[in-house]
Amino acid sequence: MRKMRILILIGIISMGIFSFLRKEKKTERHLNSNILGMVLLEDPNSFDLKGTINELRTKWKLKVNDKDSENETAVLNIGEYNIAIANIPVAIPENEVQLTAEYNYFWENGVEETSKHKGHIVLSILNAGKNAVQENILYSKLASSVMNNSKSLGIYIGGRTLVLKKEFYQSNMEFMTEENLPVFNWIYFGLKEENGKHSVYTYGLTDFGKKEMEIVNSENSLEELNEMMSNLAHYVIAYDVKLNPGETIGISAEQKLKISESKGKFLEGNTLKIEY
Repeated sequence: MRKMRILILIGIISMGIFSFLRKEKKTERHLNSNILGMVLLEDPNSFDLKGTINELRTKWKLKVNDKDSENETAVLNIGEYNIAIANIPVAIPENEVQLTAEYNYFWENGVEETSKHKGHIVLSILNAGKNAVQENILYSKLASSVMNNSKSLGIYIGGRTLVLKKEFYQSNMEFMTEENLPVFNWIYFGLKEENGKHSVYTYGLTDFGKKEMEIVNSENSLEELNEMMSNLAHYVIAYDVKLNPGETIGISAEQKLKISESKGKFLEGNTLKIEY
């Protein structure tokens, strides 16, 4: 079993060298068979696996089978899911995290701060792909517990272009329920300003089986666009809503924003355009 665990973890680590820094991002993806992220460690020797498992059991009331765990590596079983955790005492190579941090406006000085990480914890749900909302809720609980039980800076989820500061991530977890999802921990909201007009796009909705959305060349402020798009993203994820071209949507009974579908402005493939 130990040999099998090591092979699994090597496979996960090999997936960690991402290339998500293209100007255009692909929209043609599907429900992931795994969810993968890396907790950034300021101190590579600070991870407390036993404390993490205890928090999962006491704070989140999860039934954790940890019989196949060692000092700093583990394959945990929680319900039907297999979770791999591996503490890697080296920084993620090639400035990958810092380059992605340039796009993450919620982390002030993110490039400088992430450059200080000296190790990382690979964290993955190996057999996801059944229920995206429940799996991402579980992953959020895992990531939160790992960060609480290590001297960590934040988390890097390369597949969604996310580099999130620990305090920001944890603040989004405080009131998490199935009706109040931490969408800023799950979805990247790209903001653009061109020729005095503002735009916003999502990146990560396809992991929930939804089409990515864009608001393009709006007169509204970037703050208003970010709030609108995060509300729309939360709505389609939390209530499993399928938006269709020709329909309207709004965050109030009176608001009716037109929906269309066309080639993405900031993403490859087609996206839903919200007229706002």
